Amino acid sequence: MERRHIAIYGILALLTALVLGGLIAVTAMGQLRSDLELWRMPEYFWFYRHNGFVMGWLAKGVGGAAALIALMVGMIVLRRRDSLHGSARWARRGEARAAGLMDSEGLLLGRSGSDFIQFGGSEHVLLEAPTRAGKGVGVVIPNLLTWADSVVVLDVKQENWQKSAGWRKQLGHEVWLFDPLDPQGRTARYNPLAHIDRTNPVEVIDELQKIAAMLWPPPSDGESFWMDSARTAFLGVASYIAATPDLPFTMGEVYRNFSAGDAKARFPVIIRQRAANGDPLSEPCVSALSDWISSSANTFTSIRQSVSAKINLWLNPYVDAATSESDFDLRHFRSRPISLYLGVSPDNMERVADIYNLLFQQLIDLNVRELPDPKAGKHPLKLLLLLDEFARMGRANVIASGFSYVAGYGIRLLPVIQARGQLRDVYGEDVTSEIVQNCGVELVFTPKDNRVAREISERLGNYTYEARSRSRRVWEAFEGSVSTSDQRRALVLPQELLLMSQEEVIVLRAGIRPLKGRKIRYYKDRWMRRKSAIAPPVVPARPFDPAIARRSLAVIQQVQGGGGNEGDGTREMSDSEVLKGVAHGELVGFALEDLPDGGDPRKAVGFFQELGLRCKVEDFENVAAAAPGTDAAADAFHMLGQVKRNGG
Repeated sequence: MERRHIAIYGILALLTALVLGGLIAVTAMGQLRSDLELWRMPEYFWFYRHNGFVMGWLAKGVGGAAALIALMVGMIVLRRRDSLHGSARWARRGEARAAGLMDSEGLLLGRSGSDFIQFGGSEHVLLEAPTRAGKGVGVVIPNLLTWADSVVVLDVKQENWQKSAGWRKQLGHEVWLFDPLDPQGRTARYNPLAHIDRTNPVEVIDELQKIAAMLWPPPSDGESFWMDSARTAFLGVASYIAATPDLPFTMGEVYRNFSAGDAKARFPVIIRQRAANGDPLSEPCVSALSDWISSSANTFTSIRQSVSAKINLWLNPYVDAATSESDFDLRHFRSRPISLYLGVSPDNMERVADIYNLLFQQLIDLNVRELPDPKAGKHPLKLLLLLDEFARMGRANVIASGFSYVAGYGIRLLPVIQARGQLRDVYGEDVTSEIVQNCGVELVFTPKDNRVAREISERLGNYTYEARSRSRRVWEAFEGSVSTSDQRRALVLPQELLLMSQEEVIVLRAGIRPLKGRKIRYYKDRWMRRKSAIAPPVVPARPFDPAIARRSLAVIQQVQGGGGNEGDGTREMSDSEVLKGVAHGELVGFALEDLPDGGDPRKAVGFFQELGLRCKVEDFENVAAAAPGTDAAADAFHMLGQVKRNGG
């Protein structure tokens, strides 16, 4: 108990003793009458302060009252039982306020009475909610309407953009919508390589190594040969592109250089020619390329497939165009207010997961290189990352480890998951535990799964209650015995959690008992409803540039044997040919690279499954039987998960 509370209780006990003592004294002296004005008793005793008879009775009365109060307190203390099975209960509003859950600013979590449950601390918040549980209308949109600093949000269906971008624009934010698969080109542009100074070989290698580690993280099972080799090959090819001013320094160009021509024969020629012309490639670039191209034929092909499988979305002309340049700089989010919405339709979530995974990892990496110093004007703003469908983005080591240190750089994370099991499937038990422990607050919505409900019930704890049982013989109607025992009960049973109202939310924070509140519904709040009605800024359609698609289609034609320049993997095509190729889905009508291990389908299945791609032997048989450029070939490639119709 706090000292302040002890002092308050002590003062109340003293006042009670004085009042009771005065009444006892007045009664004992025979002065208790119906016309007695109790509020004038202090005046009466002060007047007779020198009268021994009156003062004697007052002392006896106060002493007796004090003894009575002490006896009552003692009985309460003696009756208090140890919490044998726990003492769980819901937090009170005063406790929540003292724990920083009723701050005047911060992240909105819910409502308690007429007040917002709002967390202004620097720690992260974890939201655990099943689908269709109201996390968008109850957490994401309310915070987008009230968070004043920079924000990046994964915006499935673009509902967040529609309901908050207009208001954030009025607040003075730069507002961007990045939707690389939009067929009309209504998207901002983001080039993952744009921040690299391609004229500085040291910076090129350093930054490319970081990007490679983000794209091909070390596997959790310890077998790292393929991932290590993929990182090395990517480093060599990307650093070669950086050192070649005539080539665009983009991920699309990296993919084309992996796919076009015979790289095993092409790169040795390039290395020799550059050295002979006095423009040699850097030593790390040559070393990385040599390490890849000097491997055996099967290993070389397998490494190329490892790289291509991860970045093949950049073959899509829409994605290539959306990542050809950058309209925003990830390094500026803590220096000026920027709101970035990552748009995606639900059916494209898995396709763009690697791009958004890379963007979030780069965002953290580029913003933890310098500590904020608001007094000096350095990075005065905070940055909120709303990671909706966090587990579906796949493994992101930079984000996972960032939970433990990014708060010191003014970055707050709000990951949204359906259940902890999702995180365990992606990160394993240990990393999942670290992520949860580094979230200062957890939000729990009504679960739909029994296992999740049991887990939440255990975390809420148990309390002890006194159970009574009576035993009685049949022939002793009025006799028997009563026994009591301490029993345990969960604060909320799993079945009670499953039946919890959809309007309720449970807030968990270390150092305080669980807090039960009500969900926010932005459309029921007049201020939020008015701000959400502001129309978002218009994203102009970017005319489709045939030159972007020309590069990808040329790669396809070359792999089909349609000719082209082996040195750079391109063939000049007319605009009409390019647009026809995109419109008619010819981006999927070409043969894959030769399968590893001599084309054995069963060995190839194991290889692709190691890369996380779903495939069966029958898929390869379908590919072999389909003629390039036909719908059957397109369907076969769709099953393999390598390339999808319409450039997907």
